[in-house]
Amino acid sequence: MDNFFIILVKPQLGQNIGSVARIMKNLNFKNLRIVNPRDGWPNQDVMSTAAGANDIITNTQVFDNISEACNDINYLFASSARKRD
Repeated sequence: MDNFFIILVKPQLGQNIGSVARIMKNLNFKNLRIVNPRDGWPNQDVMSTAAGANDIITNTQVFDNISEACNDINYLFASSARKRD
């Protein structure tokens, strides 16, 4: 799944990023993008929860804003568990 991207916007914990990377590995998604991670990047807490998805973490791209992260994407679907600003 080389042409699919998962974009996390302002993730709050390194563990959240690592968990997403692990799920991506299970589903054969390879491209993770992060917009403004709260705790910075790289983050030490990511690797312990990524559990075997080190290749995804190593290739993760970090962006300053959503526009930059989506610049080369033709179709974009967004979701959130709760209302955010």
